Amino acid sequence: MGKVAKQANIAVGTIYLYFKHKEDLLNQFYLKLYQVNVDRFLEHYSPNDSFREGLKLIWVNYLKHRINHYKDSHFLEQYYKSPYVNDNHKRLAEQVKKPLHDIIQKGKELGLVRSDLDNEMIFLGMLGFFRELADEYVGNCYIFNEDRINKAFEMSWNMIKA
Repeated sequence: MGKVAKQANIAVGTIYLYFKHKEDLLNQFYLKLYQVNVDRFLEHYSPNDSFREGLKLIWVNYLKHRINHYKDSHFLEQYYKSPYVNDNHKRLAEQVKKPLHDIIQKGKELGLVRSDLDNEMIFLGMLGFFRELADEYVGNCYIFNEDRINKAFEMSWNMIKA
């Protein structure tokens, strides 16, 4: 807490006015950062867009977010798997994913998305793919251009389309 206070240029006691302990501060930071990330994924998305174009927008938003905010994304992954996150916080994090699950469900209802897979499996399949793409890009192992991004989305689409 001392390092956080020093970085924020405030007294350590001031932090305790807002957070009970280190774990509380970390949990609140995690939840806020998670919500900011999901908001970025949904930026410019409109339910009025065609399903496929809306999904592509979110997919590209996530890929770009993962690249441009790599440290934040990596922190979220590590923290989610840490002992600091309790069941209540995991439930809240799951609620933040709800808009993405709703979009997948909409695709199923339109007959555009595979119905033999549950929404979480579809979400995780796409998530894993663009995480790896972004990780390779950030590590200077794979370079993107518009054509490669489009082809990568096509691969994801082919994985989930009905």
